[in-house]
Amino acid sequence: MKELTDSYDDVLDAGVLRSRLAADGYLFFRGLLPVDVVGDVHDQLARILYDSDWLDPDADPLQLVASGRAVEEGSAGFFGAYTAIQSTEAFHQLAVRPELLALAARLLGEEAFAHPAHICRIAPPSPGANPTPIHQDYRFIQGCVDTLTTWLPLSEAPPEIGGLRVFAGSPRLGVLPVKASDGPGMMRAEADENHPEWRTTSYRPGDVLLFGSLTVHGAMPNRTNRLRLSADFRYQARTAPMARDLLGTGKPHYHPDVPDFPTLTRGWTSTTSVEIPADVNLVDRWDPRVDDVPTPPSRFAYI
Repeated sequence: MKELTDSYDDVLDAGVLRSRLAADGYLFFRGLLPVDVVGDVHDQLARILYDSDWLDPDADPLQLVASGRAVEEGSAGFFGAYTAIQSTEAFHQLAVRPELLALAARLLGEEAFAHPAHICRIAPPSPGANPTPIHQDYRFIQGCVDTLTTWLPLSEAPPEIGGLRVFAGSPRLGVLPVKASDGPGMMRAEADENHPEWRTTSYRPGDVLLFGSLTVHGAMPNRTNRLRLSADFRYQARTAPMARDLLGTGKPHYHPDVPDFPTLTRGWTSTTSVEIPADVNLVDRWDPRVDDVPTPPSRFAYI
């Protein structure tokens, strides 16, 4: 599998970044975020996982060595720990770091905001847990095709722990058909899993992988004894449409299994990290499983 191209040296050059995103469908930035900020979030979440018995009681909690009680995302026993994680202000503040908001605005050419449904991925070792299947975000996010996703490792993530891989150039394939699958999202894009343009790297805290909603991507199996801890944050232009959630727009990830933000944010210093601008144009959602989905035009000229 090929190595991701590092765009850190060009992070301030909007033209170069847009051209590279249009060509490859992704941008990777080694060390974009302060390691101490990411490390603080990691440590807070590790304490939650330790208190929830997800970690080996005889190992250093910061090493994230999994116990037998660590479960697959969405399964029985998942939501207690996940609610505590979603109640952690520092995790949500990471989504609105100036480095990430400025990067999204630079690419989109206007003010951007973060979707409130900030996702924490806690991947136990395989085969007890299924990795996130390969997919395109557009069917799940909808609204604007130029919504951008950032994937952040919160702990060391070499390929053997199941870090993310991306299919370079895949946005040019348009919106792909899907089929049912195990793992988070429960849908798999019909793309070539063995194509030579799949790319990954050995991720470190502070790294940022960014991709568009038509980029095919997915996790790899976790072949270690540790949990893989990462975050997905999504950004869109303020003038672009945003799809309504079925249970109310601006809800937490996995709501209603996870309480709403008024409950999660009790005691926070600020709730701005989980708010959407009042003037955003909200549009209806469509069934993400339908076969034929037209590929909308993109400002990155993928097609």
